[in-house]
Amino acid sequence: MPLFRTRSRLESDLGMEYYASGRRGIGGALRRRPGDFIVEEIIREGQPVNLETERIERGGGRYTLAVLSKTSKDLLQTVSLIEKRLGAKVGFAGIKDRRAITYQLVSLDREIPGGRISLGEGVELKAVGRSAWPLAPGDLRGNRFTILVRDIDPKGFDRREAEDVDWALGYFGHQRFGTTRPNTHKVGRLLVRGDYEGAVWEFLAEPYPNEPPGIYAAREELKETRDVGRAYPAFPPGLIYERAVMRRLLEGRSCRDSINCLPPGLLRLFVNSYQSYLFNRALSARWEAHGSEVGRGDYFAPLDRWGSPSRPIKVGHDLGTPRRLISRGAAVPMVRVLGSRTVLDGADAEAYKAVLEEEGVSPACFSGLGAGFEGSLRGMTFRPIAYSVICCGPDEMNPGRLAVGVATSLPKGCYATVLLREVMRPEDPFLAGY
Repeated sequence: MPLFRTRSRLESDLGMEYYASGRRGIGGALRRRPGDFIVEEIIREGQPVNLETERIERGGGRYTLAVLSKTSKDLLQTVSLIEKRLGAKVGFAGIKDRRAITYQLVSLDREIPGGRISLGEGVELKAVGRSAWPLAPGDLRGNRFTILVRDIDPKGFDRREAEDVDWALGYFGHQRFGTTRPNTHKVGRLLVRGDYEGAVWEFLAEPYPNEPPGIYAAREELKETRDVGRAYPAFPPGLIYERAVMRRLLEGRSCRDSINCLPPGLLRLFVNSYQSYLFNRALSARWEAHGSEVGRGDYFAPLDRWGSPSRPIKVGHDLGTPRRLISRGAAVPMVRVLGSRTVLDGADAEAYKAVLEEEGVSPACFSGLGAGFEGSLRGMTFRPIAYSVICCGPDEMNPGRLAVGVATSLPKGCYATVLLREVMRPEDPFLAGY
């Protein structure tokens, strides 16, 4: 089996070692304008939502269903804003891209005044129906993407490189870890190990070269001096989470108490990011050793009509059936996402062995972190739905360069950036807008 390795140092650091094919890639850059990256959630009824959506009814009930539109906003901060402004508890099915225009369904345990409200700064809510229950993570079919790739060199450009994309490896994508500051998994690693002091200082004081110069300098000084009182004024108000942790430290709180002041969703994100990092590394190791082949002790899952894995099945003595279904594209091999209830077997045990030894962790390390970190299974590969190139022409922002527009839908949990890395092959994902 041929292996096609990334040239990106960042991708290697995040465990994303391989591509699905040996194409050259078209290069280019993402997100030069918010409208270059549009995400519409596909709700469980099968329809994409946006501000033109009229009605969604789920049996009436006490919860308002609304379409949330946001432009270049972090979802968790947006949810916090809505909850403070409206005094409502917000439920959502999935975290959408920050640097994009995104539309998704949310639930609120109160009505929206006038049925539609703008919260300023690119955030809008439109009521579309009622529900007897709130939205919960995973309560969606997938997402529809409309993306413009800019700044493509026309020399040697081959449109077929942009059009011929059948599948991708099921990595957790760049934004799961950050590209400006790729350390959510590092904070998560320290939390899993119970090193709260290390987690606080990684979160506050570890500077990364792609950060704005003022923020980089503030973190660098704090790292050198460990003087929180002196550093606090240099951290801009926009760093609300960092400042919240610093205030607790200045009150004399422990590192554990200080970092636990962060929203539960953010703390969960840190640990989930570490699970994602371990998964990426294990997927790369398994792909290198076995490709998509399954054996005894592995799992596979038939794909539903939306391209998502359905009920996982453990492989036993019958190897022919799962291998035949996988070769036909009717099923997908599954790889374990490590958690407190994970029992490693088959190719996963081999793939995780060196990773866990190097990291110094085991499934038991997730046991004391509360509910939600039990572990799961994730598809080794995924396929885009109705992928197409919708435009190709001059890039008005970059004279002499090309812009290519693509549209596709992806099953839930799959990353458009992981699909686009197959098309673009970025050597520096940060500069490429990932």
